Amino acid sequence: MISSNKQLSCADYHVAWICPVADVNLPPARLMLEQRHPTPPYNTHYDENTYICGIISGHAVVATCPPGETGNVNAGRLTGPMFKTLPNIRMAVLVGIGGGIPCRTASNDPLDDIHLGDVVVGLSGDGKPACVYHDRGRLKVEGQFDILGTMQNPGWRLGSAISIPALDYELGETTFDDQLARLRGNKKFAHPGLEHDRLFKAADHHIGDYGSNCMACDQIELAQRPPRAERDKNKLVIHQERIATGNAVIQDGELRDRIGMDATGHFCVEMEAAGVDFNRRCLVIRGISDYADSHKDDSWRSYAAGNAAAFT
Repeated sequence: MISSNKQLSCADYHVAWICPVADVNLPPARLMLEQRHPTPPYNTHYDENTYICGIISGHAVVATCPPGETGNVNAGRLTGPMFKTLPNIRMAVLVGIGGGIPCRTASNDPLDDIHLGDVVVGLSGDGKPACVYHDRGRLKVEGQFDILGTMQNPGWRLGSAISIPALDYELGETTFDDQLARLRGNKKFAHPGLEHDRLFKAADHHIGDYGSNCMACDQIELAQRPPRAERDKNKLVIHQERIATGNAVIQDGELRDRIGMDATGHFCVEMEAAGVDFNRRCLVIRGISDYADSHKDDSWRSYAAGNAAAFT
């Protein structure tokens, strides 16, 4: 990254990069900047956000993250003043980590199913909402729950902008090597190892403290599905699928699977998209850091966050 003394005005920035968790999502976002600019002056009495400004592929980008806790409320509090301070934002991307929702029926191709470190891009491809509120709806008798809340789709500009690199990647014309190279020199973003990508059966509960690496968990309870090959270890695997958003961190495999079924085939669950959407349409991009079950820990967070940033 090249530092520059050139200072743009707030009106010159067209892309907003929103990082839900400062210590996890902001470092890889900064590494993606090709040039770093001084932050332009703005009304800090009204807008208490802190901004990091620069250039990526010719686009003037401003990155920020909510202070303190995560969640939809804080994301909404951040983006409200942000979009007034930066009046010409054309595209907003919410880039962070999320919980993976595995396929109900395992595919013979391990690249089709969700694995730790994969990237899910919130695009539905069928015209239906790309993101839904999985905990907003109508609760009926016998536990039936109808999801009613949906987000606006990212819009034509963002959909068009993301379709080209996604197609190039699918055709093998790009592997995001330049972006990934900015991460791979830093051990913080190293692959944790395929042996640590473990999906347990939904009903199995973690044994031990948080972060104990499932040392006491019964390995017989691992889900049976084709493992990723060593040759694909550092491959950036992208899924353009629906994303479920809510107000709580999910650490329950059975609840995760119900969300996946209720939300018609979602691949990821997260908890900030609705807050951003309240103020502006956005594209949600999530690196998968856990399987949203009781076995969740932090070992894949940095690697997954780096992959999400590299794709963006």
